[in-house]
Amino acid sequence: MQRVSPSRWPRRLLIAALAAVAMCVAIYLGMYQLRVIGTVSDPLFGRGSELVLDSRVSQTIRRFTVVPDSILGALAYGCELLFALIGSSERYRTHRWLVLLFGLNSAALAIAAVALVALQAFVIHAGCFFCLVSAAISFTIAGLAAGEIRAATVSVR
Repeated sequence: MQRVSPSRWPRRLLIAALAAVAMCVAIYLGMYQLRVIGTVSDPLFGRGSELVLDSRVSQTIRRFTVVPDSILGALAYGCELLFALIGSSERYRTHRWLVLLFGLNSAALAIAAVALVALQAFVIHAGCFFCLVSAAISFTIAGLAAGEIRAATVSVR
């Protein structure tokens, strides 16, 4: 019985598609934070997205990083998109470092998603529909990537 590669293309293309969607969401939110657009359409929370994006938490992040947090997210999703598309279906054995970087990026986005959801619920007391979509995508990608990352770390030993 032939073993299925954890770096198989169908799964990586799904991850790439999800990362592209999340990157577009983050760019949309970033356009608001940069005041390129005047409002954020939120089908669930009304003005909640704007309250989250204009919150003290978001402003504090911007003071330290110079750019809005959503633009940082867009960059991270762009990296995730690239990491998903680079390498062959054997990259978990041939380019372990790439898979491990992919894993670090995915883990960082999943941790940021947990923080984002917690901050909305317990600190900002407002909801952002597109932020939650982005968080859900981060969790999904982390789950989809876990097998390949595990295989790359096992191959290192």
